[in-house]
Amino acid sequence: MPQLQLLAELPSHTEPAWCTTFNPTRSLLASCSTDRSIRLFSYILPAPSETPTPTGLPSSTDAKPVFSLNKVISTEHKRTVRSVAWSPDGKTLASGSFDSTVGVWEEVIPSSDDEDEDEDAEGVFRPAGRGDDGESKVEKEWECVTTLEGHESECKSVAFSNDGALLASCSRDKSVWVWEVQPDADFECIAVMMEHSQDVKCIAWHPHEEILASASYDSHIHLAFDDPDSDWMIFQKLHPKLIPTPLSIPNTSPTSLINALIPTAEEKEADEQLDVPPLEEDETVWSLAFSPDGGYLASGGDLGGIRIWKRQGNQPDSSWIEVLHLTVHSRSIFSLSWCPSPSHSPESTDLGLLASAGGDGKIVVFQLTSKDSGVEMRPIAAVKEAHGVSDVNAVGWCIREDKKGLGLLSSAGDDGSLKVWRVVSDE
Repeated sequence: MPQLQLLAELPSHTEPAWCTTFNPTRSLLASCSTDRSIRLFSYILPAPSETPTPTGLPSSTDAKPVFSLNKVISTEHKRTVRSVAWSPDGKTLASGSFDSTVGVWEEVIPSSDDEDEDEDAEGVFRPAGRGDDGESKVEKEWECVTTLEGHESECKSVAFSNDGALLASCSRDKSVWVWEVQPDADFECIAVMMEHSQDVKCIAWHPHEEILASASYDSHIHLAFDDPDSDWMIFQKLHPKLIPTPLSIPNTSPTSLINALIPTAEEKEADEQLDVPPLEEDETVWSLAFSPDGGYLASGGDLGGIRIWKRQGNQPDSSWIEVLHLTVHSRSIFSLSWCPSPSHSPESTDLGLLASAGGDGKIVVFQLTSKDSGVEMRPIAAVKEAHGVSDVNAVGWCIREDKKGLGLLSSAGDDGSLKVWRVVSDE
């Protein structure tokens, strides 16, 4: 049975860390925080093992990646930086802030004090690595090249579409905005959707199509697309309905997994003594993640359950239905992340690995398999108190074009801490 192995405890933010995400093309990891900074970490992956395991996972004794702090970006955001997201080409980083703005960051060649002043050159944006002769002459810096305004309240989440042509943002003002990415760091708002009745917590793009999912305090998930005969529109509103199925853990499971997922008598007593007010809505939906093949959507909410939704067709506006509701966490699930199977020759039914994390401090990794009736979720690795007594606010898999680093998982905690894990095989 696989395990979650802690690889690195990275230099912490000074206040709660909210999001962590791997660059899809480069060896960079980004994080953001209430301290209004963005941290970039670089890493070096070890050479592949000469004797790979049948599962494609590394063994616990294999050489570990080495992580180091690359840059601390002191943003001009005036409040918490709640979300960061890389563009698919890895060259652009978007940041969503509680100051209601979205920052767009790119590596540029900073202007030099001894440069000749030239009116024609004022305001010219030079991408990193493109000097006058096509070569970078100085150290590259990450700069905010555009600030997007429009939200009336806290921006909660930002995300690029699969081809990088669109950027979406959502907010406490109940809106979801879609921006078209244009040349020279220009962005044009092409849609503002106000269908949610409450705070919009999270957004996620379909991995292959321009379908956007949004999750809200109003207990609904909205699915939107660009209607060829109209504009961006909501084509389905998903409302969780299935009663939860208890998490099943076989007695043959390793002790580490059982200890992480089965609460002790002391933990049960502590939970019973908590005075938790009743939910105002059915269930806030905190987190979303599409499966790598695009046929499934996972959602996590206040009640600690993971819900799986299955697509019913191949058309852009095909309907989605809820096929599974599995009890996993004892408190809110703040983050979900779904990655392809690390196996070198996965079965056609293999849907990859889904990681979840939340207010109970646990990180849980599931192996998902498609079935005729829906989907099967099997817990394969878990860790409790991943960030001590703090909530785990975010988890994110390393998903790169070159497939390197598959199985690496980063996490961010309410204490400002950042950690990197990997799923290892016990074989």
